[in-house]
Amino acid sequence: MSRLLTAHQPNYLPWLGLFHKVGQADVWVVAADVQFTKHGLINRNRIRTAAGWQWLTVPVRTRGRSLQSIREVEIAEDPSWRRKHWQTLQCNYHRTPHFAEHADFLESVYAREWPYLIDLNLELCTYLLRQFGIELEIRRSSTLALSPDRNQRLVDMVHACNCDAYLAGGGGSKNYLDEDLFRRAGIDCRFDSFAHPIYSQAFPGFEPSMTALDLLFNCGPASREILFHG
Repeated sequence: MSRLLTAHQPNYLPWLGLFHKVGQADVWVVAADVQFTKHGLINRNRIRTAAGWQWLTVPVRTRGRSLQSIREVEIAEDPSWRRKHWQTLQCNYHRTPHFAEHADFLESVYAREWPYLIDLNLELCTYLLRQFGIELEIRRSSTLALSPDRNQRLVDMVHACNCDAYLAGGGGSKNYLDEDLFRRAGIDCRFDSFAHPIYSQAFPGFEPSMTALDLLFNCGPASREILFHG
């Protein structure tokens, strides 16, 4: 039986697509030694509101640090963002059927100080994995000896983690992956096919690509079945 690896950055409160991909793998390599980019999903994500959606953004220190990696990113010292994020989640989701089941955990997360963004993100990701019933090995890319070349780096990951297959995301992944390189290395290269499920949200209408918390708050124990089978 093949052993499947996937890689992805440690996003803040990730959307469902990340968990759909990771949920099919045996190993998730957390790509935290790559360069941090502003205005991405590493330090922000979207939640559902009555007006549609809004960003929740963790303030981070970037001045003079344009080349820092994700694992080096420090959270800004002003603690008010933690109170604001928790209050915003409460305000928009307190009436959903399953918000109360996750409230204690989230309140405890936002009560803590987090010097580094990666630690906050992995704490939240690990919790979400458990809620979706996803069990797999998690490795940090910074602990592996990897080539700087984008494709060879992925091949190195697969070999370093004793896997023989790699799962890439859908969409534009085929445009940059050198599938011949994977074949020559004896690696089966696969592509995730994610169709965003539609489910009842806290407000009328449906907004896709929210944080995965949105599905958990609204659908509770049914969330795993909805995520993987629509």
